[in-house]
Amino acid sequence: MNYYSKEEKVKHIVKLTDLLRNFPTTTGRTMDIYNDEYSFVEKFKTISMNWVNNEYSNYKGRLYFEEINKFIEYDLPKTKDKKPKLQLCRNDYAR
Repeated sequence: MNYYSKEEKVKHIVKLTDLLRNFPTTTGRTMDIYNDEYSFVEKFKTISMNWVNNEYSNYKGRLYFEEINKFIEYDLPKTKDKKPKLQLCRNDYAR
């Protein structure tokens, strides 16, 4: 298996963090949602650090973004056959 190295994981987390800091809005602008005031950020930081510091780890799940009633889906794989990703998703439970 071709696992991500710690250095590669750090580079991916930096890219994902940059995406959160410059998140595209529907108006064509960007918004910084990587802000400690938002409910999901601290949990995402913990998950990211665990992924980086554990050699053969993978993390996949959803974090509730309370302030906008949506979820952040994340996938931090252990092998290079998948790329790490973040995705903002609607709250299907709120219907």
